[in-house]
Amino acid sequence: MDATAAPARSWPARLLGWMGAEAPKLLASIVVLVLGFWIKDSVDLAIKQRQLDLSYTKEMLALLQKLTEEDDLVKLNNAAVVLASFGEPALPALLMELRRTDLHAVAAMRGLEALAVREPQTLCRVLPPLLLKRNQHYGIGAHRNLVGLIGDNGCSQALPLLRRYREFVDAAAAGKPEALNQRLSREAPIPPDGYASLKTALDQAIANLE
Repeated sequence: MDATAAPARSWPARLLGWMGAEAPKLLASIVVLVLGFWIKDSVDLAIKQRQLDLSYTKEMLALLQKLTEEDDLVKLNNAAVVLASFGEPALPALLMELRRTDLHAVAAMRGLEALAVREPQTLCRVLPPLLLKRNQHYGIGAHRNLVGLIGDNGCSQALPLLRRYREFVDAAAAGKPEALNQRLSREAPIPPDGYASLKTALDQAIANLE
């Protein structure tokens, strides 16, 4: 055997040698074909995602219209709960309805309770700061509902904020409501037992979280 004989080439090398000048063209064709399939799949996926987003948007708009215009509590509750199934995007609409003092606020609570089952961390992040804001968007009943949701859903990180909020509530219950009233809607009347009821709900929420 000739010791100087060249080692046997691998089959890819032999194939490329056999194809000669046509090999680069074939490789380029394969790359174009793979990229074509990948791009087509990506475009199809993007189109389907866009169609799905539009479908969700239309469904949410229909539910929002029902939630703002319906007068039947059962239908309102159903609309709020289904709306809550969309997760965090439904939260602004539910909170807007919570500002009201009629059946819509009741339905909004059902929706928020349903959302708490799905995304409790979202409520724990969004709801506590609303209590201290001086935006006067929420009446005392809505504040009581917010406190209850915070306490019932394990929002332990909200404890420092709730204790700060309790200073305002304690002062209001003691006859000095000015600081708390700066955070309450002026459109919703405060019932005679409003401050005491809010204090009871707040104490219970803090006890639940401690």
